[in-house]
Amino acid sequence: MPNELMSSGEIAALAQVERPVVTTWRRRHADFPAPAPDTNGQLLFPADEVLDWLLDRKLGNAAPEALRAERTLHTLSAAAREHGGRRLVLCLGAALCLREMSGRVLPADLLPAARRFDLEDEFLLSDLQDAPALTDHPEMVEQLIEGAYDVGGAHHFLLGNAARLGWPELDADALAPPLVTLIKNAVDVLGRLTANGPLSIADPYAGTGDLLTALMNGLDPDGLAFNAVQSDPALARLIRRRLLLAGVPDFQFEVCADDLNDDFAEADVIVTRLPYRPAESRDPLEDLNKIGDIADLLGPGRTAAVIGPATSLVDALRDHSAIRRREELLTSGNVEAVVRLPGGVYSARPGYPAALWLLTRNPVPTTAGRLLVSDLSRSALDQRVIESAVEDILLWRAEGYRVDGHDPRTGGIVDIADLARHRGAALRPPSQAPLAVRARLAADRPALIGEAERRLTETEQKTFQYAERQGPLNTGAAQREGAPPNAVSLGTLRTARRVRQLPGHRLSATHVSSRGHYRVIGAAEVIAQSSKRWIDRLTLNAEYPHAAFTEPGDIVVTTVPKFGAFLDEAGLSVVEFPARGLRVVPGDSLTPRVLKAVLDIADNTARSPGAVRAQRLRDVTIPDLSRDEAARLDELLRQLEERERLLQRQADLLAEVRGLAVAGFADGTLTTLYGTDS
Repeated sequence: MPNELMSSGEIAALAQVERPVVTTWRRRHADFPAPAPDTNGQLLFPADEVLDWLLDRKLGNAAPEALRAERTLHTLSAAAREHGGRRLVLCLGAALCLREMSGRVLPADLLPAARRFDLEDEFLLSDLQDAPALTDHPEMVEQLIEGAYDVGGAHHFLLGNAARLGWPELDADALAPPLVTLIKNAVDVLGRLTANGPLSIADPYAGTGDLLTALMNGLDPDGLAFNAVQSDPALARLIRRRLLLAGVPDFQFEVCADDLNDDFAEADVIVTRLPYRPAESRDPLEDLNKIGDIADLLGPGRTAAVIGPATSLVDALRDHSAIRRREELLTSGNVEAVVRLPGGVYSARPGYPAALWLLTRNPVPTTAGRLLVSDLSRSALDQRVIESAVEDILLWRAEGYRVDGHDPRTGGIVDIADLARHRGAALRPPSQAPLAVRARLAADRPALIGEAERRLTETEQKTFQYAERQGPLNTGAAQREGAPPNAVSLGTLRTARRVRQLPGHRLSATHVSSRGHYRVIGAAEVIAQSSKRWIDRLTLNAEYPHAAFTEPGDIVVTTVPKFGAFLDEAGLSVVEFPARGLRVVPGDSLTPRVLKAVLDIADNTARSPGAVRAQRLRDVTIPDLSRDEAARLDELLRQLEERERLLQRQADLLAEVRGLAVAGFADGTLTTLYGTDS
């Protein structure tokens, strides 16, 4: 592969630093790669030499794996500028698929192997025949795989960076991950998985296949089957590649070019989003007819989730044909729930208002004549909102309307006859005055306490089951003989490349709030061992383009106002200066759990009397446990955490019951059936 050239700005982007930092490196370090000659006066540097220099010097804010990924993207970007982003992404994806099918390093001439493995042109043949004139396809494929560890990860990385390579249309209709979670739980994918065969999921408007592959997250691919419609042959091949490289056997998916067919009647779940149309060309009748076609094909007990424009699905309508069509669908008895969604559920179209319709063939009889209408338009799709909305939907699907039933927390139950009397009116849950809301809360307290008691009983049973499986806690603690572990400083661990230090970012207070997409962990969060601050995705990308995220298991540490360490189990957080991060290098004897534990008892964490500066992080000292001792401690901590998590869940539920009971007794709306003994 030819050694491409990089400008100082591209080097800054690669290392995740500001542009002047590169100039400083050139001035201070004599071994910084020399600029290439004959570049018409512009300073351009050999990309491979720059990458090696950054990896050797350990400078910049990018992790080594990120540097290699960015280096790969730089190589791909150079080819994309010459041949076009869409063409390059499709042909490299096809080459990756061929690499997976053949199970060996690709030869220089790919077409004979492509014809042998894909004679019917279902996965890759046409894309490789139309491939740009690159002589280094095999080397580029191996570089992608090396950076991602496997072929599936390499393909995911390639598609995830399609916009940077000049093909932004690939993910233009991608749904935000929280909405995918809401859909997956609302159609009860996990509950439908059985041992009788794979769960069939269909998408009649599959686009690039991103929704189908997003629904697979966390599930066993062998337990899923897919049916999709895509008339564009190139995108149909892309969908098949996505599914195959995500681990789905090729005999468990079908991608056809036809419209809805009878196979969709056999699908357990239909999940789709209606094709995007600009506002001036949206036709509500066309959108509603598409939903009607899906409803007609639903088999008994089957469910569909359809995302579409709010202007067609929930907003007020003016066109008489569209009004009549929406009434027909709502009175058919197949529409169970309607959810108005917040803005931003289309990641690339933040101003596109959307809604969700849930349909089921033969719902429970008690839903007849009624509809669950939820409004999430003013909410962030965080875990609490998603859980509340899903609980409303699943309970409505299971129980239907009951006088003593569950009152939805995200909306309300409306009579379809009332909607018919207000022809074309917007679909909204019944409004409630503040007094009615307070009265409803008071009336709900006995039910809420009963629900908490039920969950407490379930948690206690899980605790008992865990104790039966694991037996009493027995750590096997015994007196250890021999010299104690040597002490080692964090600075020494960094020098030995056993841990990596991650920078903290200086965030403006105006950019951080109680809502957003990425959690913020600063000094206050480390000391409190919890975080309630977030930053919005768009703000982070616009204001802090070089900000790096934590990974699951990273430790966030601070020495100001005092030393503390916080284990970020979930990852995908932003570290705020003066806090910094520590990442255990894979393969080291330390584990994140052990590192957090020994940091809690570390030495040299307090400021010396009379010192002006805070204690330096590199001087913090921890015991250097052997690999065997660290493994033993990690296992012990894991057992303790499992038991602690079960007990904490019980404590949280007891606190919830306590709070509801005290509030009810205090305002005179609650009593108990059991009095005190005389």
